[in-house]
Amino acid sequence: MKKIIIALILSITGVGLVGAGGKQEQSTEKKEPVKIAFWIPGSDKVSEDYFLQAAKEFSTRTPNIQVEVTILPPAAPDVNTKLNAAKLSNTYPDVFSSFIVFIGARGTRGEFADLSPFIEKWSDKDDFYPSSFELGKYKGKIYGISYFPAPEILVYRKDFFKEAGLDPERPPRTWEELEAYALKLVKRDANGNVIRAGLDIPAINPEVFIKPFLWQNGAAVLDEEKELPTLDDPKALEAFQYVKRLIDAKISIPFDYQKKSDIPFVKGNAAMSFIMASTITSTLKSNPSLREIIGFAPPIEKRKKVPFTGHRLFTIGATSKYKNEAWEFIQFMLSKEQMLKRSRLLDMPIVRKSLEQEYFKDGDAEFKKVVVEYSQLGKSAEVTTVTAISNKYLAEAYQAIYSGKKSPEQALKDAQEGILKDIKK
Repeated sequence: MKKIIIALILSITGVGLVGAGGKQEQSTEKKEPVKIAFWIPGSDKVSEDYFLQAAKEFSTRTPNIQVEVTILPPAAPDVNTKLNAAKLSNTYPDVFSSFIVFIGARGTRGEFADLSPFIEKWSDKDDFYPSSFELGKYKGKIYGISYFPAPEILVYRKDFFKEAGLDPERPPRTWEELEAYALKLVKRDANGNVIRAGLDIPAINPEVFIKPFLWQNGAAVLDEEKELPTLDDPKALEAFQYVKRLIDAKISIPFDYQKKSDIPFVKGNAAMSFIMASTITSTLKSNPSLREIIGFAPPIEKRKKVPFTGHRLFTIGATSKYKNEAWEFIQFMLSKEQMLKRSRLLDMPIVRKSLEQEYFKDGDAEFKKVVVEYSQLGKSAEVTTVTAISNKYLAEAYQAIYSGKKSPEQALKDAQEGILKDIKK
């Protein structure tokens, strides 16, 4: 009887084990891969193809995570519209390549996840330039990691320098030298019309032109801590008065700064200009003969050296259900392998310290060293909830002094009051 009972127990236990084993087999069955959405503003076909291919490569290497890429329109207002629609329909991307302005406009309002916990555990973090993390920070939290610095570099024509009796290997380094050089380099026709600008001064979309002069003089548009305007600072007025003096000297040909192909320097009609690094690269590619003629100046200095440097940052959507997977993809995109690939294929600057020597060895070392210097020293859009408001009034103040409708004092006073009024609203 005991043997029979033991047999029955073993039989029942065996069935239980088989059942448990069956359940275990079901739990280890191949799961459907996680799908994460990656949105990136478009630019050109080569760049778009790279990001599509990189996502495909990651998906192949990591079969449990599949990346679906959406190429957005290139302009920030259009990207903004897409993000608004995604927020309303609960289809916000898991990973988004963000313009710096969106860190202030959206990250500060809770649309991006705080990446600080991921970064703290990341063994590679110390290899990045500190600005890569600082630029995406708001109130102690990091909402984006910069992977693509886009500095505005002061470039000049060495042949025009020689023609004006200036040393082609000694570009301007200070406000005083910039003004003096521009006055010597400008060329006019018999009627006094500028036919070659001494320095490009934009008539429209001036933000990236005017802000560095404030920063270099120790002023700011906003107090980022208090999120309040600081255009009543005497140092801001001094910067505006300097720019007004350049405008009144009539040393430039009016242009819209957003239309890169229309910049006089790009068309050969200016001796000096502040130009985005990617525009310089494309200009040299389309006209290789300019390689020996175009020079690159160090960042201009008054009280300090602070050039304008735009940035693209990787962010994770706050509503993403797959933040760990999204972070895994970002790590892949920030790997040494992918960063070098982007620098070689897209002429994109590197942001890892360990890649500097290899980056310089790939050619154009003089230009690339300047790009790195500008990237490390540069500032960009302030990360606040009121940046868009301040940019609007700063542009209006600039337009007022450019057109001569207001003095620098009045333009800044009105801008300061306008920003405060809109903030209260």
